[in-house]
Amino acid sequence: MDEQNKSIVPVPEEPFRAGKSEIFCALLMYVTAYLYIRSALTANSEWLCLPVAGLLLICVELLNRGKKAPAESVVWFGCFAVCVCSLSFGLSRVWDEFQLSLFVHGFCVWWVLSRSGALLEGESGHLLPIDGFNGLVRIPFGSFFLRLRTLRFAAKARKKGGGGQGKRLVWVLLAALLCAMLFIQAAKLLSAADSDFGSLLENVLSWFSWEMSENVAINILYVVLSIPVGCWLYGLIGGSCRLDGAAAERQREGIYGFLQRIRRVPCAFWCAVAGAFTLLYGVFFFVQGSYLFGAFTRTLPEGFIVSQYARQGFFELCRVMAVNFAVLWLMTRMADDSARGKKIFNVLCAALLAESMVFAVIAFSKLALYISCFGFTPKRFQSSWLVCVLFAGCLCWMAAQLTGKKTFRKWMIFSAVTLSALALV
Repeated sequence: MDEQNKSIVPVPEEPFRAGKSEIFCALLMYVTAYLYIRSALTANSEWLCLPVAGLLLICVELLNRGKKAPAESVVWFGCFAVCVCSLSFGLSRVWDEFQLSLFVHGFCVWWVLSRSGALLEGESGHLLPIDGFNGLVRIPFGSFFLRLRTLRFAAKARKKGGGGQGKRLVWVLLAALLCAMLFIQAAKLLSAADSDFGSLLENVLSWFSWEMSENVAINILYVVLSIPVGCWLYGLIGGSCRLDGAAAERQREGIYGFLQRIRRVPCAFWCAVAGAFTLLYGVFFFVQGSYLFGAFTRTLPEGFIVSQYARQGFFELCRVMAVNFAVLWLMTRMADDSARGKKIFNVLCAALLAESMVFAVIAFSKLALYISCFGFTPKRFQSSWLVCVLFAGCLCWMAAQLTGKKTFRKWMIFSAVTLSALALV
């Protein structure tokens, strides 16, 4: 009876504790979030992305101090840094400002997850949608009040310890504020003394001048908006570092269990589906061969001009490849265990991927003919990148299907690196 009672007694939770690095980063996140809001809502403030990225790097590395950085986290940070520089200095003519902003946020989230070891499989992989949901929603909002808890712990610790270190920190912050004010004043005086130096620092100094900013109310609004943004950012970084391994394991096992439960469709059914798609595409190639492959011989169908021929069917071919990816995902995830190692199943999957690669080559030939006649434009660069990414996806999937090796992460890295490289063009 006593043993039974002991088993139902809840285990008390450990009291919340925060280290010095967490407290420092929690305070630093107020500045980071404010600069982020200023860069997002103030015109011609894209250069503020650089200090924001620098402060994020400090926070991430401080909170992950002692953890070995995974090799791929360096790649994600590199992509993040390239897109930040491109956005700050207006380097890219391929991606517009809105697109670059999306890429910056996406790479930042993925870099934090990878650096903190918060990816479900320990690395980028097929659980990409779940990891994305965790990074954008589950972790940051689940730890939304982590910064408040950290600072409250710091305040209690200071009171319990007599406040000696806390008072010293207050005086250090006050001295830093006074020195910063004097530094800005000296820079203003030097700008007034020399016009060339003044023009060099004009944009920077205007940011510290209340008279040249919109008004006091707007700046107060920026401070207010930065509070939830800072909670989200610290929730993402701090929450990733504090991620409960048992909870992550339960989520991972739940996903694997679901994927295993849907493996109920007989292999013969999927072989028939793959055969139907393969036959459909084969007939299409045979009937429309002269039209589809005309770009290789620079021979246009009768009644077509170059622009009409290049545009017609390009995105439809890309969508067909997307449909093929969906079909292949269903085949490989819903086929029962009898499909494993079955040669006909693997051959049909490879045939479907090979036809998808032919579609990619045809689409690229159309685009190449168009570019050779009219030159590059941002949208043609983007379309070229899309076709190359789809072709690489087919190639990686075929290698995985035939060899059993994991290739999804390589495809992700290839896509990310080439995307960020275009941010410098």
